[in-house]
Amino acid sequence: MERFGQYVVRFRKTISLLWLILLIVLGYFAVQLPDQLKGNGFTRDGEFQQVERILEQEFTQDPHQIIVLFEGDDEIIEQEMNRHVTAFRTIEGVGQVVGNKENPEALKDGKGYVSVGIPDIEPSWVKAVQDKLDPQDGSTIRLTGEPLIVDDLNTASKNDLVRAELIGVPAAMLVLLLVFGTPLAAVLPLIMGLVTFIFGAGTLYFIAGQQELSIFVLNAVAMISLALGIDFSLLYVNRFREERTAGRSITAAAEVSVATAGRSILFSGICVFVGLAGLLVIDVDVFQAVAIGTLVSVLGAVISAVTLLPALLALLGSGLEKGRIFKADSEQGEVRWRKLARFVMKRPVAITLFSLLLLLPCLIPLRDLELNIPQASALPEDYESRLAFEAWEKTFGDDGTDAVVLLKADFQTEQGLEQLEALTTRLEADEGVRGVVSASSLAEANGLEVTQVAATEQGKQQLASLIAFENGIARVNVNLTGDPGDKASQEWVREIREQGYQVGGPAAFNQEIYDEIYSKMPLALGLVLLATFIILLFAFRSILIPIKAILMNLLSLGATFGLLVILFESGWVFPAETIGILTPVFIFSLVFGLSMDYEVFLVSRMEEYYEETGDNDIATEMGLAKTSKIITSAALIMIVVTGAFAFTGVSPIKQLGVGIALAIFIDATIIRMFLVPALMKLFGHWNWWWPGGRTKRKIKVH
Repeated sequence: MERFGQYVVRFRKTISLLWLILLIVLGYFAVQLPDQLKGNGFTRDGEFQQVERILEQEFTQDPHQIIVLFEGDDEIIEQEMNRHVTAFRTIEGVGQVVGNKENPEALKDGKGYVSVGIPDIEPSWVKAVQDKLDPQDGSTIRLTGEPLIVDDLNTASKNDLVRAELIGVPAAMLVLLLVFGTPLAAVLPLIMGLVTFIFGAGTLYFIAGQQELSIFVLNAVAMISLALGIDFSLLYVNRFREERTAGRSITAAAEVSVATAGRSILFSGICVFVGLAGLLVIDVDVFQAVAIGTLVSVLGAVISAVTLLPALLALLGSGLEKGRIFKADSEQGEVRWRKLARFVMKRPVAITLFSLLLLLPCLIPLRDLELNIPQASALPEDYESRLAFEAWEKTFGDDGTDAVVLLKADFQTEQGLEQLEALTTRLEADEGVRGVVSASSLAEANGLEVTQVAATEQGKQQLASLIAFENGIARVNVNLTGDPGDKASQEWVREIREQGYQVGGPAAFNQEIYDEIYSKMPLALGLVLLATFIILLFAFRSILIPIKAILMNLLSLGATFGLLVILFESGWVFPAETIGILTPVFIFSLVFGLSMDYEVFLVSRMEEYYEETGDNDIATEMGLAKTSKIITSAALIMIVVTGAFAFTGVSPIKQLGVGIALAIFIDATIIRMFLVPALMKLFGHWNWWWPGGRTKRKIKVH
């Protein structure tokens, strides 16, 4: 890294100019990224998608529907529904339009709905339907359905990002001013955070053209960009100022900072990269999309931190101390941190037990953790598409199709039709089933056998929506007693699939998503832990330090998830709601990497002092004194930036922001201030044991 630092400083003007050009180009595309994000990302190419394709091909089922909800007097809204069905069918390219004539259950209790089938979720379809709306006196009309909910989620996410930045960025600026005392030193980390975001968002614009990216990518990229951009800058600027205080020239200080802080940033970035890469193991589009988005941001943060930042400091180094607003008290601060380190190391057993007493009880609520897939309830409560969906669900939600079972047989024969009758009878007797609609049940409702109806061409046409006679496929629509997302419904789908049937519908969708996440999480977790252990192993040339770091991270994350259950599911702090299935996975991936970020900053400095003095106690004390201010400041900035999302409206984003803020708070206080120095004291020189002995590095500490 020493030679690399020399090159960066030597070509600082060229590097700065190249970055300026790159940021102008990427910035142009970054502002267009939100328009390229589509859907919530909960899709995967599994059996559910295979069934959906069969339903589209054989039964002309439309991939997406807009729900038009009518409210008022039954007679008035029946007339309104019939009139609008005729109008909707005139829209060019529209699919099936189903009203109360085709579905008698679509009108009851002063509400009725028309479903309009569309080929995709482009906003143009919503506009086309809206243009046909013509409500008369005595009725109201509202729209909902996946296309509107997804579009509103995108809009709400963008609004939430702006709202969070308006709270978080000024708060971060204040913290940076208190830390560094001068305007330039304070604003530089924010600039680097912005640079990282532009790099990530601009690059993702081109990726979005090749594959669909979830609307949740935008906020995740903003969080990780600000976090790493500011964290890396804090570490680097602090080291640069230390070297300048020690008497080095601007260029020499920049070179040494690359060799020391730059090395820490490199290993930190690799740890964060590995933590996020674990998401790629989960074959669900939203995890793949967020993983790609955040990995690009991590790459941008590391590259800019080891090239652009030292180049800027070499150019502007003399201005870092100009215009001082707050008096620097670095020596006083170091004294206080050294006192804290001594206090902890004098009573390591008591401090360790105290820390565990604080964290272990937080694990208890984990047994009550309930996860959900974000839908309309993820939107702010005042959004029209959510209000309309909840009104529709309250009246018609129990009458829908929760699962579609496909039966393959030769339905031109009596034997095939008897198989359909047998399956229908068996499903109707199932305790988990509320109702069944099939060709057999339809014939029975008319007092006939399905074989009688299918004996004529006219009868076959009547059953065409339920049996594809030519290709030998029948669909059985099942309404389950439970919610399609609950555990009982998922287990029902698994049992039917084990019997050899293909199953689609909402229950199958939920079952596949949950099973994919739960089955792949151990692998993702194992790969992340193993890779992190190997990285830290060679970063610190120590066996024990990586093991301790991983165990402490897992403990703090477990405590965070337990606290999230209390905050959200109990209803004591936020309105009672289950935790979005995105939240724990994203928090683990983001925070695991960020916590290792802080671990690398802290232990790297301890290692420098240990190599110079050979004294573990001095190394622990001085490492804590030199880095705690920066780590605490970085953590505080992360807390205010991500905690600002607690005031946003999209539920998964709110949970994610609160969760990250909590995890960082626990890590920066209980873990870094108490547990790390206590354990460093307890294990003494064993902390630094390495097979074959250690070799000293060249850079000396100050």
